[in-house]
Amino acid sequence: MHHIQIIIKNILGVSAYFRRYTLCILIFTSAIAHGQVLNLYDAISKSVSNYPLIQQRQSEVAASKAHVSTVNAYKLPNLKVLEEFDAGTSNSLPGGYFTFGVIPSVSGSIQSAQNNSIATGNFAVSYLDWPFYTFGYYNSQKRNAEAMYATNQSVLNGDTYLLTEHMLNLYLDWVKKYRLLQIETENLQRSETILNAIKATVQSGLKPGVDSSTANATYARDRISYLQAKDEYTYDLIEIATYTGIRPNNISPDTAVFTYASQPELLQMPVSDSVTITHPLLDVYQKQYEQQLALNKTLSRMYMPKLSLEGAGWVRASSISPTTVYANDPVSGLSYSRYNYLFGVSLSYNISDIKHQHDQIVEGKYYAQAKEDALHTQEINLNKALLQANMAYTTMLEKLHEFPFQLRSAREAYEQQAALYRAGLNTLIDVTNAQYVLKQTEADYVSAQEGLLQLLDIRAGLNGRLDNFIKTFKK
Repeated sequence: MHHIQIIIKNILGVSAYFRRYTLCILIFTSAIAHGQVLNLYDAISKSVSNYPLIQQRQSEVAASKAHVSTVNAYKLPNLKVLEEFDAGTSNSLPGGYFTFGVIPSVSGSIQSAQNNSIATGNFAVSYLDWPFYTFGYYNSQKRNAEAMYATNQSVLNGDTYLLTEHMLNLYLDWVKKYRLLQIETENLQRSETILNAIKATVQSGLKPGVDSSTANATYARDRISYLQAKDEYTYDLIEIATYTGIRPNNISPDTAVFTYASQPELLQMPVSDSVTITHPLLDVYQKQYEQQLALNKTLSRMYMPKLSLEGAGWVRASSISPTTVYANDPVSGLSYSRYNYLFGVSLSYNISDIKHQHDQIVEGKYYAQAKEDALHTQEINLNKALLQANMAYTTMLEKLHEFPFQLRSAREAYEQQAALYRAGLNTLIDVTNAQYVLKQTEADYVSAQEGLLQLLDIRAGLNGRLDNFIKTFKK
């Protein structure tokens, strides 16, 4: 038995395959270490700056802000100026007609026969149309535009919040995957060490061949787990790089991020049991509801009467004399000879719009009710998430308090089972079971650390302190 222990110890120290594998792991770890360590704060900042959706929302906010200025200009009067030179015949007949915007305007004396002589004329006009009193329609348009601007700003804030939360969870998952990859690496090293030791003892006839087969199966299983962990880590790495705009081979996670959960400013951050209406994910619904109310107000004012100031001044020239004599010199039609002006105040009201107004107002009320209901639904969901996070937080602290004891016991159990196996007092199955428990305990501990940070994040975010939470990770 002592001879078996000596063989195993020697193999543990001199296995060439183990040395090669360890060298590969060191090279891989060194490559990661030489990359830029991207902390959580910088990952979120770079993502918010680079993500196209946020840039889109910023452009929409800028456009809606410009629209407020556009609507303000609606109050200005319409003042049109026109000057034209004309040449053609001048014949007219009694009777009216609709021009439809395509028949040229003809004004001249009514003659008994067609006159094909060409006459020239010059005409200039200035026309003013100013609805100076619209019974609140202009002001309601302005408030509607301001509500749209506030909604777009709220959508920008909400999407920024969602992106921040997504990046925070992605980053924590990235760190967890990195830690799990380390655990799988260490576990694979243990399996390889046992495999090489057993191969030597089996070849020397000191252990049954079934142990070699079992060790091979265990090593293959752990090798697959390692490769899967590596793929999952790489998947998160690529996603992080995509959001931040940094090349994947130039970044590595801040592995100390899980230790931040014990910082007093996080553990003692004030929390409540309800979400305020100013929360970014609630404010979007609130602003959409307010915008619908502003739109309803605009619709109710759109069909109101309008008081308008109308004014026009024009000058005319013609090569036809007042006695219907055609001048031989067409240029004479360029000199203005008649001046006119006209002013008035008009009241316009489309009576047939009463039905349209009623229908649109009813429609708008239903839309407003729907948006208010959506606001209440979101409020219920967020408050439920906050209560669940508060409850889970206490449980998570208790679990994390127990993990160090469980982890220490799992390591001691593995070492004891390995020692018993070397002494021939148990089977390889006992060792692999203890090895699996150790690996699973280490992985559960890492997942619990990530879970605690996620709960802290949820509590901080739903209590309006997400920025303070993220600044904790700034270096």
